[in-house]
Amino acid sequence: MIRQLINEDGLTVLLVEQKLPFARKYADRFVIMDRGRPVANGDIGELSDQLIQQHLTV
Repeated sequence: MIRQLINEDGLTVLLVEQKLPFARKYADRFVIMDRGRPVANGDIGELSDQLIQQHLTV
């Protein structure tokens, strides 16, 4: 359904998601934010495990 909205209707969807498999499936780009400021961004294919561990581990 998300892909249909994007591809057929030309909509932009802002996805705020913590489940990375879901985000990787549907997103084209990513932005990692820390305290409201972007600390990393790029194409979803550039979202490496190393980048995730650097910014998203608890």
